[in-house]
Amino acid sequence: MGVKICFSLLGGLLSVRTTAKATPSITNITLQLPTQIPAWTEPLSPQLAGFSIEMDRWLEFAGKEVGKPNEYFNQLLRNLGERTGHMPCLRVGANSQDRGFIDLSVPVLKSDFPPPTVNVPNPEATRVSIGRDFYALSGNLPGGTSFMWGLNLRSLNKTETVAQARLLADTFQGSRANLTKNVKLVNVEIGNEPDFYGPTRFGVQGPYGPSWNVANYSATWIEFAEAVSREIKFGNSESNSRQPTFSTGAFTGFMGPEWAPQGMLQAGILDKASVRSMTSRFAGHAYSGGFDPRRVVNPGDLMDKLSVRANMTIRTDGIAAVRSMGLKYILGETNSYANHGQPGLSNTVEAALWMTDWLLLAASIGIERVHFHHGLGFRYNTLQPVSGSDDGLNITNPHVLPSYHALLIVNEAIGASNRAEIAEIATTNLTLTAYGIWEGGRLKRMVVLNSAVYLGNGVKSSLRISLRGGRDERRPATIKRLDSGMTTSLTGVTWAGQSFETISGRPEGDVVKEAVVGGVFELPASSIALVAFDDTF
Repeated sequence: MGVKICFSLLGGLLSVRTTAKATPSITNITLQLPTQIPAWTEPLSPQLAGFSIEMDRWLEFAGKEVGKPNEYFNQLLRNLGERTGHMPCLRVGANSQDRGFIDLSVPVLKSDFPPPTVNVPNPEATRVSIGRDFYALSGNLPGGTSFMWGLNLRSLNKTETVAQARLLADTFQGSRANLTKNVKLVNVEIGNEPDFYGPTRFGVQGPYGPSWNVANYSATWIEFAEAVSREIKFGNSESNSRQPTFSTGAFTGFMGPEWAPQGMLQAGILDKASVRSMTSRFAGHAYSGGFDPRRVVNPGDLMDKLSVRANMTIRTDGIAAVRSMGLKYILGETNSYANHGQPGLSNTVEAALWMTDWLLLAASIGIERVHFHHGLGFRYNTLQPVSGSDDGLNITNPHVLPSYHALLIVNEAIGASNRAEIAEIATTNLTLTAYGIWEGGRLKRMVVLNSAVYLGNGVKSSLRISLRGGRDERRPATIKRLDSGMTTSLTGVTWAGQSFETISGRPEGDVVKEAVVGGVFELPASSIALVAFDDTF
């Protein structure tokens, strides 16, 4: 596609977009740039933005047969991979991984679903029968795609877990490895949310009593990990081995402080040298709350800057503990509101702003990967891979939701250099959020968000942002924008002038960039700008 660059003051652009009678509501604000790269920047993984897929719906994403991929889903993945040079990492598992059982009489997969209810309109399977070709569907994904596959722990049936590991090993390392030669198994996860296997504070009672605690889990996980390692060839977590490594944890985050990574580490989960050498990551899970059909939806609640930081930064002690042991911290499952999302928040433009902020804030405090959970018809999906998915958008064909654009923005901000670093840039306004991305010690890009709410009444407010400080304030730059009608928009979203709301998943339209003049640009309510600085200046 061609690129259009508009060399004009952005205030002029705003006046063109409003009627002659309207008076724009503009707030002038200074964004102070760091005078040098902050000492606390964190490396940006090109696979920061990942997917978590509910195992019972794996066929809808991967395609129902080996060699017959879901081309729409693959195209949406390629859109992301093109921006960083790395395909996203897919975690497949979640609740239904602990309801999975090997049944080689099943060709691929058989999922048993309960009827939908008001509280759970898109229920998860109560039992998943894993057939011979189940893991082999991984080869349907674009070349270079990485996988974290989940195995059943909740049944505490070591024979079953080992059988799953054996089939997984045969698919990626054994007699059927030719089917998956273009994709990679990078992590193996044993169990999903083990902190919910026993009593909880939320009325959810698992199958095991009070004796199931973090120490019991740690001893059990070691036992199962050793058994799995006799089936799958694991690499050394401290080397660049092409073999997979273990990811441990997968705690909900709702059962802290008892179920925190510190407790697992203190219980000796890494004390055995053989197990530690095969373990590279700890996975936490995180949601901003839970779906409630009685909830009064208030636009702005999800993307509220204070709420986002309160929810994310409670993990900093756990991140420090995990990293001190040589592991990387990931969010193996996350999204807006648990139990598949809150209509009116999770499936609107607001979710795109929240997700962009959530991803970049996670990276800035040391989280390597963030896997956004997906099922079929879930309101918090970034995309629906097949027709007939009821997510509140009233679209029958496969489609993207507004939050998909967050993945595009973040991957574009990361870039393809493999040496980007990130830090949040302090602002003086609660609706203004900014992140800087540095390469080789120099500020290369910024992501700037305006989380003010606009519901379509009157003129949309805007921030007129003046970049000040250091050598970058007058540096030539261009902007790409996330545009939409209003905070609650479900469709009509564009990124850099292009629409990704297409049947094919390929973008339509020319890429549009706007020139920043004099270090000043305007940012309307509920929008995002990616600022790219000129390398030659």
